[in-house]
This record gives sequence, C-alpha cells and structure tokens, in this order.
Amino acid sequence: MTSTSETDALARNILRLIYLATDGRPMESCKLSSIPGATATAVMYALGRRWIELGNDHSVGLTEEGRRLAIKQAN
Repeated sequence: MTSTSETDALARNILRLIYLATDGRPMESCKLSSIPGATATAVMYALGRRWIELGNDHSVGLTEEGRRLAIKQAN
C-alpha cells in the first residue's frame, strides 16, 4: 500500500502528464490509458481533490484547479 505522500506525488505527476498531453488547453482530455504509471489510488486521490475529471469514454481532463496546480508545479 502506498503512503499518502507517495499517492500525492503520483497524482501530481498525473496532472503534469495530462497537462503535457493536452498542451495545457482548457477542457481538453486524453485517454486515461495513455497516462503512464496512473494507478487507481492516485486517480481517485486527484478526483477527490477535484484536480481532474473523468469522461464517460475513459478520458481524463484537468479541472481549472488542476490546471493551476500543474502550471504552478512547472514554474
């Protein structure tokens, strides 16, 4: 079982990868399966913090909060 800090770090990495996959465009999404290392725990963690949204077609996109966090981490 992963610790909360490991889950948080992985969730933040997922944000970065989604941001890169969507070129940072708002309302864009990508397939969850295209995010390397994404675990159910980290995805649920990010969902719980409202950093990401899941689509009906197994896609995932950043919320405004998720975009802000991804940009903040990049700088």
